[in-house]
Amino acid sequence: MGPLARLWCSEMIERTAPNESYVWLKDYFKQRPDIGFWKAVLNIVLYSPNPFRPEARRLPRPGFLFSAGLLAFAIGWFVYFNFAR
Repeated sequence: MGPLARLWCSEMIERTAPNESYVWLKDYFKQRPDIGFWKAVLNIVLYSPNPFRPEARRLPRPGFLFSAGLLAFAIGWFVYFNFAR
């Protein structure tokens, strides 16, 4: 090593294949069920879980129900005026 070599460059870790990295990340996220994309989506769509009653059903948020209904209405309107007539 030259005189300008950094201390953290003296020991290089071994290279990993993309498949190995994918497996490591997949295992990591399986061990951590509290994080993830679907948890974030569920937290947006449903009310927060009750910490005192974790088995209780989570109800949907009214804003999500309104936007889902509006989207269904718009799709129905589009299909009716473009394909049913």
